[in-house]
Amino acid sequence: MEGPPDQPGSTTLNVLEAGPGVSLQDAGRPGYQRFGVTEGGVMDRWALAEVNVLLGNASDSAVLEMIAIGCSLTVTGEPIMMATSGAEMELTVDDRPMPWRSSFRVEPGQVVRCGYARSNTYSYLQVAGGFSTAPVMGSCSTHSRSGFGGFSGSLVKAGDELPVKGSARFSTQPQQLLTADYLASDTIRIVWGTQADVFSAEVRDALLQNEFCVSAQRDRMGARLTTDAGSLAAETGLSGVSDAVLIGDIQVAGDGVATVLLADRQPTGGYPRIATVITADLDAISQMQSGIPFRFELVSAAQAVDALRQRMHSLHNLSASLVGLTRQPEDIPDLLSYNLIDGVIAPR
Repeated sequence: MEGPPDQPGSTTLNVLEAGPGVSLQDAGRPGYQRFGVTEGGVMDRWALAEVNVLLGNASDSAVLEMIAIGCSLTVTGEPIMMATSGAEMELTVDDRPMPWRSSFRVEPGQVVRCGYARSNTYSYLQVAGGFSTAPVMGSCSTHSRSGFGGFSGSLVKAGDELPVKGSARFSTQPQQLLTADYLASDTIRIVWGTQADVFSAEVRDALLQNEFCVSAQRDRMGARLTTDAGSLAAETGLSGVSDAVLIGDIQVAGDGVATVLLADRQPTGGYPRIATVITADLDAISQMQSGIPFRFELVSAAQAVDALRQRMHSLHNLSASLVGLTRQPEDIPDLLSYNLIDGVIAPR
């Protein structure tokens, strides 16, 4: 355990309802896998960057992650700016529809509701200044299987009171980002895995020539895949020594079914890994909606590095994509709090 959380302010979010997978997540806790502690963190790092850029938070500030089903919250204390990103959900403030992937002001007593994901899988909700919680091993990410991180190591549930940091600095001008193109991706790029040589040429070809879908058997550890290609089982290597696994590894069990290992993957594994999803496409495979077909595309290590370099450049320049959000006056409940007249022009 580490030191106490940042001093909370006078604002809290009171949870009225929460879906089964709502948790606090940040960029994760790298460097502990050799001790048996997975890196964890958000499933969609692009969405983490987006929601923090919308509010001017630090890029790695922890956010609420929602899996297909959202939550309902009410604000106690002071007014606050909030923002959303990731898989689009129906979003309302006191039953007033709000645009997704935008920032918006919430007054004390108002109810914020995030419904079901309309497409994709993981959605994110953030507050200006971030949440106030103690880090564990350098991260506020929740690892519910181990019972540490986040809010007392648990998933968020109805009745919880989530403290907000008291140092929030924000503009009252709502902003918005356009929908990111990776959310509609139908191609996932891979490089061959560390045990690719235990698979036959026919199996490797089947991985590249057939469509796959993420099945309903998925969670933060990984996503099992379905395909008409038949078994992808390795010819040898099923009794190999366990070694370290990477996020994005495509592991094939003895039954020939492939699983993409994701944020909360096990630190080590013995099943052979035929390929690895490149880092630039991890958000896309994590967000892939169950049942939607996609294909794998083999790329070189140099191409994978170049794709990551381009993605990191785009992330660093994400704030340049912010646009002011125009709203109709009748849709602004706090209209009188805005400065509508700035200065006076003297008549000639």
